[in-house]
Amino acid sequence: MFSVLIVVILFLIPQIVAGQNTFKDEQKRYPRVRQARENCEQIIDSLFQIKGLAYPPEEILIIAYKKERLVQLWARPETLKTFLLVKEYSFTAFSGTLGPKRKQGDLQIPEGFYYINHFNPYSSYHLSMKINYPNQSDSIHSPQGNFGNEIRIHGSYVTIGCIPIGDESIEELYIICVDMKSNGQHKIPFYIFPCKMDCQRWSELQQFAGRDTVLIHFWHNLREGYDLFRATQQKLNYRVDTKGQYIYSNDHAQLNSYPWLSTHKAQYILFNALEPPPGHKRIYCPLGSFKDWLRYLPLKPGNPKVYLHNGVEKSYQNGHHAVVDIDIGQEDLQQCADAIIRLYAEYQFSENDFNHITFNLTNGDAVGFRKWINGYRPVVSGNTVSWHKQAAPDSSYNAFRAYLKFIFMYAGTYSLDRQLQEVDDVKEMALADIFVQGGFPGHGVIVVDMAVNPRTKDKVFLLCQSYMPAQDIHILKNLNDPNLSPWYKLDFGETLHTPEWIFTKDNLKRF
Repeated sequence: MFSVLIVVILFLIPQIVAGQNTFKDEQKRYPRVRQARENCEQIIDSLFQIKGLAYPPEEILIIAYKKERLVQLWARPETLKTFLLVKEYSFTAFSGTLGPKRKQGDLQIPEGFYYINHFNPYSSYHLSMKINYPNQSDSIHSPQGNFGNEIRIHGSYVTIGCIPIGDESIEELYIICVDMKSNGQHKIPFYIFPCKMDCQRWSELQQFAGRDTVLIHFWHNLREGYDLFRATQQKLNYRVDTKGQYIYSNDHAQLNSYPWLSTHKAQYILFNALEPPPGHKRIYCPLGSFKDWLRYLPLKPGNPKVYLHNGVEKSYQNGHHAVVDIDIGQEDLQQCADAIIRLYAEYQFSENDFNHITFNLTNGDAVGFRKWINGYRPVVSGNTVSWHKQAAPDSSYNAFRAYLKFIFMYAGTYSLDRQLQEVDDVKEMALADIFVQGGFPGHGVIVVDMAVNPRTKDKVFLLCQSYMPAQDIHILKNLNDPNLSPWYKLDFGETLHTPEWIFTKDNLKRF
């Protein structure tokens, strides 16, 4: 009995050891993979060393752009949360056109968010890696089935809906992906976009799509992911809803900085606290833009009262829906135009874009923060302004607030009205546009969010203001349409009635 047990154990040991082989070891059994490793191993080590990255890194992801016919390899080291661009590979062939793959035989390269789920060391195209097409979104968008499913990135110079990058490039990328899977990354993300979806390319996509609203809506959804990755350079966290849309869960709120606050809670931001009306969806705006920054303004919890600069309650408390979580200052300075200036300047400061922090005084002279941080100070004498070196260079937040205090003293709706650009047609309103009537007094309010009904194309918007005397910046109610409040219809006619001011459609301007 004892001798039989020994024989069984001796028989099992090689199988146990074999079972402990890594994916890398398994792949070495194939001649093409062994040759590829011999060809590329030193090149790969050098590639990552030049980028200052240890190999293998903690994670990689791959991005393909169809219009540019480009594949990018990104890597994240253990010490960082963000990915770094390591290398770019070119397509060697292309089939189909821009737009997603929806059925077998359409020659289309898919578009969306996938991961590598199979390695083929005996590919007819040298080496290949398969992606998990159709994913959940594809399946929902094509309920009739018949998707096709053999979508790969491979070698060679031909394709019928796949992504070929040539034999040398696929050897390099294949070995890297093998090493990453062997190192524990079992799902390597593979994002496929129609193109680099910046503003210029987006205009081209819209022209390409024409009246295909389904395609435009799909690309809008992809662009959210594109912008989110470009802004954060972090792997996308998403799920797919019942309509096949990607719902992203990366912490968008933390992408924007609000320098006057040390922290703010996600539930108390405009985007989360003020949902669009039923049937409406927020209008797209680029991540990291002033528009996006306004949409994520921090709010005070609930609907608190509006207070003046001196701590006294404002006498009129029926015109606001929410209060922005931003200080007023202790002087009667941050009034209506000043609040708009403050928001715009705070955004530029958060981006370290000091050159765009420039405002006109009532006499028309421009006073820029760039000169201020170099120690020069404007001195007002009558109707003239002269600059004098009075301080050491200082670009701190305290210096910035001192600059704003000066601007608040000598600027207002009159100067802001003349500094802004006119919007020719109110129907072309965009988020961050401003209704302003210059005067003594005048008034101004800023558009802090917009939404559209995809079916009817009707647009709505939110307004934000301070007032006289200096007071909390707040989101306005729509007293003329309580059912829609705090949103306003873009089709408001000739005059826009807000709780404390009436504007005309011709008063719309923008930075």
